[in-house]
Order: sequence, then C-alpha cells, then structure tokens
Amino acid sequence: MKDFFYLFLCVSIFSFNVQNIRAQHNGKSWGDMEDGTYRNQILPADYSDPDVLRVGENYYMVSSTFQFSGGIVILHSRDLVNWKTIGYVCDDLPNQLKDKRFDYTVMDHYSKGIYAPSLRYHNKRFWVYFTTYNGGGFYVATAKKITGPWDVKLMKDKNGIELFGLDWDDPCPLWDENGKAYMLTSNPGENWFPILFQMSTDGTQLLDGSIDKMKIKTMDQTDRGTYILPKATWGEGNKIFKKDGYYYLYHNECFGEDYDRRAVMIRSKNIYGTKPDGTPGAPGNPGLYDVSPQGTQTYLMVHPDSTGGRFDQGTIIDSPDGKKWYFFTHQGGGFQNGRPISLLPIKWVDGWPMAGVDYDNDKIAEPVWQAEKPVKKQRKSFPQGSDEFNSRKLNPQWMWNYQPRADKWSLTERRGFLRLYSFKPLIENTFFKAGNTICQRYVKSDIVQVDVKMDISGMALGQEAGLCHFNGGSDYCTFGVKMTEKGKIIKYNDNARILEKDVTLFSNIWIRSVINNDGVNSYYYSTDGKLFNYFGKEYKLKWGGFRGDNIGIYTYNNLNDSGFVDVDWFHYKF
Repeated sequence: MKDFFYLFLCVSIFSFNVQNIRAQHNGKSWGDMEDGTYRNQILPADYSDPDVLRVGENYYMVSSTFQFSGGIVILHSRDLVNWKTIGYVCDDLPNQLKDKRFDYTVMDHYSKGIYAPSLRYHNKRFWVYFTTYNGGGFYVATAKKITGPWDVKLMKDKNGIELFGLDWDDPCPLWDENGKAYMLTSNPGENWFPILFQMSTDGTQLLDGSIDKMKIKTMDQTDRGTYILPKATWGEGNKIFKKDGYYYLYHNECFGEDYDRRAVMIRSKNIYGTKPDGTPGAPGNPGLYDVSPQGTQTYLMVHPDSTGGRFDQGTIIDSPDGKKWYFFTHQGGGFQNGRPISLLPIKWVDGWPMAGVDYDNDKIAEPVWQAEKPVKKQRKSFPQGSDEFNSRKLNPQWMWNYQPRADKWSLTERRGFLRLYSFKPLIENTFFKAGNTICQRYVKSDIVQVDVKMDISGMALGQEAGLCHFNGGSDYCTFGVKMTEKGKIIKYNDNARILEKDVTLFSNIWIRSVINNDGVNSYYYSTDGKLFNYFGKEYKLKWGGFRGDNIGIYTYNNLNDSGFVDVDWFHYKF
C-alpha cells in the first residue's frame, strides 16, 4: 500500500489547480524574467513534440516540422529557458527522405510529414530518429557536430529492406550498458500503444521487425516488436531512458470513449518487464511493469490567458551538475500558437518523478508558472527574430512551406535583399499549392508586430506578393500587392474571401501585421514607411493540420513564371 501511495504521488505529475496558477501568474509575460526566474510558457510558439538533450553544459532541442523545410529544427540553450535556432537536420527533404511529397512540385504532406524526432548523443555522435507519416519511413540521422552535416538514412528491417511505406510514429532509441540497442515506437490507429524493438548496435536496423508484418494492423508480435502496454487505447510520444537501474518508458495515452489524453510512465528493472515469479520478460513475451495510476484521473491544464490543454508529450532532463531535474513539455491540444513549450521542475520521490510543486500539501504536485531558472547567468535569446537579409546564407529562424524551388530565390543577386521570384502555383489561385512561401512561427505575446519592406518594381502581370498568416494547410490570410493590366492594387484574401482596392503604388510598399493577445490580426500598408493605412478585416489566427500560425512572405503568379519582389527587411517584435 505504501508503494502504491508513492507511485500515485510521484506520477500524478500533471495535475493542476487553476486558482493556484492564476494567483501565481501576474501579467502576460513569458520566458526569462531576468531576475533569476522564468515564467511559463518559456516558448509560446509551435515547437510540438519536443525532445531535449544535454551534452555537458549545452542543451539541444528538436521538434516536429511536418511538411516544412528545413526538416527537424535544432535549437540551442544553456539554461533550458532561452533558446536560439541553430539549424536543421534535413535541408533537402525530397532527396534525403526519398519522398517527393515534400517538394514544391507535389506539396502533399499537410498534417503529415516529419513527426516527433528523438535526439541522443552516443559514441561521440549526435543521433536523431524520426518517422514520416503517413506512408512514410523510419529514419536515422547522425552527425559529429550538432550543426551537421547530417547523414540521413532510411532504417532497415531485419531482412535489410528499407523501412518505407509505413504509418508508424514517435520513435526513441536506447543504447544499454551491455551493448544492446532498442527502439520504442508506436503504430497509430488500431492497437496504438508503445512497441519495443531490438535494434542493431549501429542504430540502423530493427532486428525483430519485418516491413511486411509492420504494414499490418495486428496483435501478432511476430516480426512486429514487443507490445509493452497492449491494453492501452491510443498512445504516442514515446520516450525511453535508464536511471538508477530502472528502465523508464514514457508516453501519452488516450483513455475512455472520448480518448482523454494523459501522460503515463512505467518502469522495471528489466527492459521487457518482470514476470510474476521475478524472472525477466523477453522479446515477444514481456513481463509486467510498475504502472502509474495516472490513468485513473484527468489532469486539465488551463493557462491564465485562457489557453486550455494538457502537459503531455516531452522529455525529462537534468541540470549539468545532476542535482536538478525538469520536465520539458509541449502543451497538448491545438492553439493559434500551436503547441507551446513549458518547463516544470521535477522532484524524485522513491524513484518516481514528481513534476511541479505541491502547493497545497495534498500530496499531488501542480505545474508552476514561475520558478527559478536552472542556470541563472544566461543572456536572453529567442528562436524567432528580425532579419535585414545582409547575409549570403539564410538565417536559421526561417522555414519554407515545403522544399523550395532553389532557382527562384536568392540572397546574392541583390545584396541586402531577399529576392523571391514568382512562379505558377500547382493549382491556380490556391495559396496552399503555391511554392516558396518563407515563414517563421508566430509567438503568442501581448502584442506582436511584423513589418516588411518590399521593392515591388520587378512585379509582372498576374503576380501577387505580400505578408501572410497560415497554419498546416487549413486556413490562411494574405495581404499584399497584385499586378493587374491596370496596374498594382492592394489585395486582402481570407481563405478566398477577397477584398481589393486601387492604390497609387510606387517602387516600395511597407506592410504591417499586428496581432493582439487574443490572436486577432489586422493588416496595414504604407507607401512611404510613415503613414500606415488599415485594410481588410480582422483575422483570427487558427490551428490546423497539427500546426499553429506562421507569419510569412509569399509571391506567386497565376499566369506564368515571371516577376519578382525584393524584400529589404523583416522586423519581428513580440
């Protein structure tokens, strides 16, 4: 009974008292408070399915990127609070992943693509494991340096066949002290729960998985790995690690008829669990694990800005001295800023992690909005930001919607400008089928303002260009210039609801996007950079295709491949 009580105490780690949290949180600030503390959310932007690795005093994070290029964003921090984008694992998705659906010529991966990467450091190399969903593959990427270059390969099954054409997700590796290697992953849909595979020591092959069996939804464990929690309803977000002789397997699971998502952790001294007689489980014949009782409760998380959701998918990470532990997690659900990141301090109790603080002494910890920084003396930094386009190489805070057409953009043809050439979308007048849209994630804050200055003197008949907001393939709102036979006009487009206006335009236009704390955007334009005019309507930023909002620059031409714009600068304030 005592063991069960401590188990309940320690892994009820995501329960939440709304009154407590609202009382703690004063104002709408987030991240580094510059007084030795941080305030959640530390990253109020869409960094879904995060995994964090510590190497010495450096932290590195990876996140899902779905259809965007580069693939698998990499961020660096020294304190788990302040982050800076430093690169990507994949820079040529169609070729590296052997999947043309990522290319501007196809653009068929909205709500799909790269899911939930895991980042590890082993044998003096960085390793990233990920899948592409659906009908995609299992991949392993390795590099000597976190900034690359990365060697990206399809993994192979037990017979040496490349693992492609599958619907699996969220893989996580483990190299054990005895030299053996494993992968924890899951197969969405029917029988969706953690499955443990044996892996070759070089990390490139599944030793007990064959592609033919892995394509089939079945309870048969032959050549499909070992089912760890076969009574689970739905489950993903797999993580596996070892501490103090225990194997910890973590995932988030859906319970009941409404598929209520909650975090679950299990553990055992044996990686395949322990049989009732005390002997270890085996591949295809697992034993039992100590299972958290968290599945019997619901842990609702409500942010003070009225953003609801749950802490679920993420990773457990320690401080450089090993004395402090943290749960680094995204806020489950779907919001205008996607699935933002929070950081919860952990206390280990009888070998179980308790995330948060037990404010009311009810033996259940509540997540905290403000806490002491893991490392205090670090400067404030952000993954997103302004750009003057003075570099010969694109700064890493930028993403492309799908792999861009390389000959249709340049930072060198006109120094100090981003030149975007216009070409026909795959489907006429269809924003989500127009290539070479460049963007950054929307950061939810009290007021967000983006300004862009564009030289539009090179525009051609039929071309459109400007600022845009869009999610993962469902909703968009653009504002910019359209070149007609009568000249340039202003155009506002909210999901094909269009407003146009004749305006006297010269060589340059300044476009402004202002988003309030409720996620409502308003567009403005100026012909001189001083006087700004409102045009269009208010647009509510939306979640869609498993993505929050992105702020971008677009251009396309419905008539032919002609015309260009030169972007002088992009100023991002939040």
